[in-house]
This record gives sequence, structure tokens and C-alpha cells, in this order.
Amino acid sequence: MADASVFMVLTRLAPLIEKKVRDEVSLLLNAENKVGSLSEKLKKIQEVLADAEQKGVTDPKVKTWLDKLQEIAYEIDDAVDEWEVENIRKQLEESEDSTRSSEDPWQKVISFLESVCLCFKQTAYRRSIALDVKHIHQKLDSIAQENENEFKFIPNIGSVSRVFKRGESTSSFELSEIRGRDFDKEKLMSKLSLASSGGSEGEDEIQVISIVGTGGMGKTTLAQLVFNEIKNQIEFKPIWICVSNPFDEIKIAKTILNELKISYPTDPSFETLLNRIKEFDERKKLFLVLDDVWTEKDTKWKPLKIALNSCAPGSIVLVTTRKEKVAKVMGSTHSHIHQLDVLSEYDCWKVLTHRAFKDKSESDCEMLKKTGQDIAKKCKGMPLAAKTIGGLLHFKTTLQQWENVLNSAVWDLKEVKEDLFPVLTLSYNELEPAAKRCFSYCAIFPKDSLIDVDDLIRIWMAQGFLSSNKNMELQGQEYFEDLAMHSFFQDLEKDDGYDRIIKCKMHDIVHDFAQFLTKKECLTVGEVDGVPKIAVPEQNIHHLNLMKFGDVSSLSLYPKLRSLFCRNLAIPPNLFSHLKRVRLLSLGKLEDIPKEIGDVIHIRYLDVSGNSSLKELPETVCNLYNLQTLGIRGCHSLCGLPKGIHKLKNLRHVLNRGTRKDFKYPQGFEKLTNLRSLNQYCGNKWGYLKDLNQLQGSLHIEAMDDLDKDEVKEANLQNKKFLRLLSLFVSKSGLSETIEDLQPPPKLKRLIFGGLSLPKWVVGNTHSEGLTQLRQLTFSGTKMYDDSWSLPPLGKLPFLEKLVIEDVQTLHHVGHELLGMNDKTSVVPLTLIFPKLKILQFFDCKRWEQWEDISEEEEENNMIISIMPCLQELKIVNCRKLKALPHRLLRKASSLQVLVIRNCPYLANRYNREKIGIK
Repeated sequence: MADASVFMVLTRLAPLIEKKVRDEVSLLLNAENKVGSLSEKLKKIQEVLADAEQKGVTDPKVKTWLDKLQEIAYEIDDAVDEWEVENIRKQLEESEDSTRSSEDPWQKVISFLESVCLCFKQTAYRRSIALDVKHIHQKLDSIAQENENEFKFIPNIGSVSRVFKRGESTSSFELSEIRGRDFDKEKLMSKLSLASSGGSEGEDEIQVISIVGTGGMGKTTLAQLVFNEIKNQIEFKPIWICVSNPFDEIKIAKTILNELKISYPTDPSFETLLNRIKEFDERKKLFLVLDDVWTEKDTKWKPLKIALNSCAPGSIVLVTTRKEKVAKVMGSTHSHIHQLDVLSEYDCWKVLTHRAFKDKSESDCEMLKKTGQDIAKKCKGMPLAAKTIGGLLHFKTTLQQWENVLNSAVWDLKEVKEDLFPVLTLSYNELEPAAKRCFSYCAIFPKDSLIDVDDLIRIWMAQGFLSSNKNMELQGQEYFEDLAMHSFFQDLEKDDGYDRIIKCKMHDIVHDFAQFLTKKECLTVGEVDGVPKIAVPEQNIHHLNLMKFGDVSSLSLYPKLRSLFCRNLAIPPNLFSHLKRVRLLSLGKLEDIPKEIGDVIHIRYLDVSGNSSLKELPETVCNLYNLQTLGIRGCHSLCGLPKGIHKLKNLRHVLNRGTRKDFKYPQGFEKLTNLRSLNQYCGNKWGYLKDLNQLQGSLHIEAMDDLDKDEVKEANLQNKKFLRLLSLFVSKSGLSETIEDLQPPPKLKRLIFGGLSLPKWVVGNTHSEGLTQLRQLTFSGTKMYDDSWSLPPLGKLPFLEKLVIEDVQTLHHVGHELLGMNDKTSVVPLTLIFPKLKILQFFDCKRWEQWEDISEEEEENNMIISIMPCLQELKIVNCRKLKALPHRLLRKASSLQVLVIRNCPYLANRYNREKIGIK
């Protein structure tokens, strides 16, 4: 990880020693030459870091040497930060001076005095910078001497900046490749079937069946196989809960109630939750999976089990755990414990080759086969090991490269107890330095955390792991994809609208490995089975996550913090006096933010989301010139952004979903042209959005009643080419014509529109050819009525996959205009109507009476119309006046698999389940 830190500071030092910018580095005075010398020394050290980092995994002395080097890198990073902040401050002051009136004599006097004071201040600061550089030089010399005298690391001449060959796209991801578990699945299904039928011991109680096996054996995968099969059985109500450590009985009870759709008080006692569970009286059996259970105490589980006994006979709990003792504590008898064994050599080989041989020629596979089989044997039948090594070998194309993996000394690690650590180490060593740092940092998250990928990338960015000379978000996405390909992340969840990974988790063994790599740098203070887990304070802790049993007053023991997560503890007034080096702050339970936050100049990521009582951000926040991410989601009482927000030129992400509708954006907000994220914008000053053309992802805009036509045009939405989801809500009928003048981003994938009627620009108008890239469209109506309105010809949108019409009180009749059959200007041939549509849903259209069918002639003439050939799901809910379905039209939708009709009395009277196949 020192490799990544050295690379990071070398990147930041480069502009300081380039001749073209040297004149601007006036604050450094005579330190320029020393900075250049510093950079040269770092480059020489960097040449040996590949060898040092590999040896540091097993040699404590080398690890100590690397830790000292990393500390020096952090010191340089801090020094550069301080210079840059002072330089920005100087530029802002000069800019403000130039705007003052030159005719005011008093203003001239004040300006002169301020310049004199600034001169003294800069002189002192220059001396501080020079002394810092001298001090760092001495430390680097000591580090270099230590290598020459003791370690003698081998230089990696010619490839200091190692480039990792990455996969071409995320489409090659495999969430799981399962081999050799058919017998286990059949045996487990047999146990479940017997328990569900009541043909086993203890049939008056809910049956508990356990899968037991060591880490990486595939317990969760087997449970998922069974879960996916049982969830399709109509007699079961399936619920999946990832338990992990600690065993949080209240959280488990709440999850069960949420899945059963049983309400409970805002701040319930455990007893209240248990009583609510006992109220579950549906005829369905419960199939509850508790994944990754660790607790060996039955005091937390017993009350839950007693409450679950009230479920229908034949209900089952399936537990996955590493320990047989845990299985017995949970209530599994000997016959209800399924011991998961290792894979056979053949099955392990097949898991490995699924990734390793991907995109390789048949002749290459044959050449590599024998070496690959030998490598598979070293995986010892562990599915996760085979999958991880397969991901590593995917990028290696020569026999020599495969033999290097086979003969690596890492397989013989004695210091590491976990069987999978050698496998993970091999894969880890192949990563770029920055990608290594991105992975190891994830040790700061609790086990089994559901990680938001976009937020993870913003955190990496705040720590300096991503190069500021590039598109950092894109670079972070590439690193994430590399790590996922190497199986460092799992349970990858895609957003079907963007076709990209948005959520992930880490396997608990992979998390253990990350903690092993950062055991003196990352600290999470939490609990295990209700007992506080507090590590001995380390001077070199840089990343701290204070959880349930944390002690905020102990922050003074961690002077080198660069990250602080503290969401569940009250923040003391003097907090910021202990956080001089911090880059990331994620804080909860805040009544207000002290103005001293402006002194914490290194901050890149400030997240105060969820503080509903927070009313304002202090103006000193605008002194955080390095700030990249500001998180204020769910701050319902927050009035707006501070007036000086325009000073934050590096601000890239304003995460403000869930703030109030009258949230204020001060003048100057329009100057934040580096913004990539702005979750929502409610106001009448749409002109502030004009130059924010780097916005990407999603944006929710709510039109205020006093919005005028000129402001709509000023928004310049058509130039927001990176936006993929636009949510636009128009509450006033008089604004409909104004919104028609809007030119939306042409490459939108999803549109959510709330208003009286859908704008014509959705399918095309005089200004736009329509949203031809649109994948999903949701139209949510208002309570206003207009009997003359009808749906536009959405059937001509060539890539639309999902269409949702909800709460549209203006909808009486759905006719051929929706299909576009009467639209002669369609860009799609009339033989293709809704060519890609998979999901069609209507909700709460309470005045909808008729859905026009196609004629018998149109149905028989197959040369004329192909309607919704890909439709898989049709859902109609609470449309109480709809009298019939369009039978001929739906017969054209030959792929229809799911038809859901609820609270539609006319349809219920006209049809029965057998006739229309309702599911």
C-alpha cells in the first residue's frame, strides 16, 4: 500500500517542479529545488516497492519499513495540500480585491494594510513549507539507507508504473459459477421437504436446518440455490436475512416484519416486535434463511424462535454457519445439519477454467490445461479459491505466466492461518498500486455491509487513490470492475436502467484479508455478541469507524486520522480540534456544525446526511477548498447552501436527495461547473443549471409555480449529455406549455415525469427527434382533470423496455394512439410497435374505462403489425372502471409470462384466474 501512497504524492508533486508553473509556486520560495530532489528520491524508492510489498506480507520488518514510508508519503501529501489551499485563498483574495471600488480612498487604505498583513503571513508560511520539506528529506534519506544496509530490495527497472490488463467490459462478470453441488442441493431439498411435511422430530416447533462449512466453501451459494427454488413454491413465504456478526435480534425481527408487511411502532421494544411476529396468521409457510450466523449464545435467538413457532406448520429456518456448535445453538438436530465438503478436483478445475479460459483459443487452452490442473489442486477444493484464481489467470496468456502462479512462494505462507489468504495474495499482487489501495481501504466497512459503488468511488477519490489528472469517477469505476473481476467483491447488484453495478458486498474472508492488510491503519469500533470490541489505540490509525460502542472523546488518541465515520454517536463541540489531517468525515446526530470546521482544510468528503434537525451549514464550510463531495441527503430542516459556495471550485458531488422543496441555492451556484452529481433541484432559477454540463447519473427537477418560459430555456438541459435519469415534476397546469419548450438530454435512459400530460418531446417535436435511447418511462399524473387528453404514441420508442402509468386521473381511454398505429411520422416501421417492451404497468388510473383492442382484420394480417413481442409482465392495479382487456392485442404479446390484476372489480367479474392466467 506504500506503493500506492508514493505514486499518489509523486503525481501531486509533478506540477510543483514543472518549469511552466514554477512562477506560480511563489509560496515555496527557494524550496522548489528541494521539492525536485524530493521527487527524485521518491522515484528511486518506488522502483523497489514491488519487491518490498510482496515481501512485506510475510516479513514484519519489511512491513514496518513500508509503514514508515507510507507515513512520509502522507506528510508530503499534507504539505502539498496546505500549499494548494493557501494558493487558492490568495487567488480568491486577489479576485475580491479587484472587484472593490478603486475610487474609494478608504478602501485603498484597507486593501494596502491587508496586503502588508498577507505579505507577513506568506513569508511565515514559506518558511514553514521549506522546513517541512527539509524534515521530509531527512526521513527519506533514513528510509533509503535502511534499504541499502538491510533489505536490498530488487529494483523493478523499466516498469515502475505497472499497468494491469483489464477486462473489456462488465458484461463478462459472472456472479457465481456453481459446480459439484447437485448432490448437496438434492440432499438439502430432501431435508427441507421432510421438515415441511411434518415428518420429523419436534414438529410442533419451527424446524431449523443448518448448512455448516468453513469459509469460502460455498454455503451461501448453496443456500441461494435452494432459496431460489423454494421461493417459486406458492405455499411458502420466503425471507432472506444476512445476519453476520453481531447477531442483531432487533434488526432481524424488523426485517421479518417488513417482509411480512406487518407494521410496528417507530422505536419498538424487542418484546413489541416479537408480539407482532406472533400476529402473522397467513396460511403460507415461512421459509426463513439466516445467512452467516456466528453467535454461540442462544439467549438472543430463543425468543425469536419462540415467536416464529406461531407460523404455519411446516415453516422452516435455514441457517448457514462455519461452526457446528452454532448450528446446534440455533436448534438444528444432528439429522438437520448438512456438512458441506470441498469440491472434487474435477469440479474445482471446472470452476477455475470458467473464468481462466474465457476468450482464449482452443489451442491456448490445451497448452495451459496441465498447469491449470496443478493450480486447481492447490485450491484444495475451495470454490472461492478456484473462482478467485480463475479471475487472476484470465488475464495471463502464456504458459510461463501460469507456471509463475503455480510456483509462487505465496502458496507456502506459514504466517497466515486462513487457507484462502495465499490465493487472495496472489490476486492482490497483480493489481495496480492504486487498485490495491482501493481494495484494502474497504476494511473500514463492517462485515456484510451493502456498499454503494458510486459512494465507494467518491470515498476513494477523497483519499487521493484516483488521479486528479483524469476523469476520477471513470477511473474509479475501472478499478472497481478490476476488483470485482478478481472476486474481491460479490453479490453485484445492477441497475437495470443503467446496466451498471450499483451495489456490492465483500465475502467475509475477503474482508478478513483486507483487515489483515490494514490491521495497523484501519480500526472499526463496534461489538461482538453485544460485547464492546475496542482495539488498543494505535498512533498510526488513519481510518476510524466509530459504531455502537465507540467513544468520541478518545479521538485525541488518533492524531493522524484521514477518515472518520461516526454515524451513531453524538458529536462533541471540540471535535474538529482533533481532525487536522482528516480527508473524510461522515457524521450523524448533529444539531449544528461548529464554524471551526473551516479549519479542517484537507476535507474532500463531508457527509452529514440524515441529520433531520440540522438547519444550516456554517459559512466556514466555504473555506474547504478541497471539498469534492457534500452529502446532505435527508436533511429535511436544512434551509440551503451557504452564500460562499461558489468558492468551492473542486466540488463535484452535491448529494441532496430528500432536502426540502424550498431549499435555497445562492447566487454563484451556477459557477460550480465541475459538478457531476446534483440529486435534485427545486426552484424557479433554472438558469443556475445552464453551465453545469458535467452532471451525470440522475437529476430530479421540480418546477415551482412561478417558473417562466425563459428560465426553462436557460436550464440548457440538452447539453447535459451525461445525464441518464431525469425526474421532472410539474405541479401547475399552466406550466405544461412552458415545459414543452424544454429540450431534454438526448441520451436519457430513464424518464420519470409527473404532470398533467406527457410532453410531446418524449416522442419528438419541432425541437427534438424524441428520446430514442429511452429504456424506462414512468408517467405519474396529478389530481387535475382534462377530458381531452390522451397518451402520446409511445409505441414508436425503439428501445423502451419498461412503461409505468400511475395515478393519471386524465386517462379515460387507451387507444391506437399509444401504439403509434396512426402516427405516419414514426421513425420505427409500423410492423414494430413497442419492439423491446418487457414490462407494462398501470396503477391507480381510477377513471380509465376502455382499452381499445385491435380489429380482427389487423390481428389476422401478420404482415401489418408486430405488437409488444418481448412483453413479459403486465400489471394492472386499482383501475376500478376498466371493463375489459384487449384480447387480440395481448395475443400478439406472445412472450407474456406474468399477468397481475388487483382491485379491478369489473375485470374480476368478467374473468377468472383460470381464463386469464393471473399469477
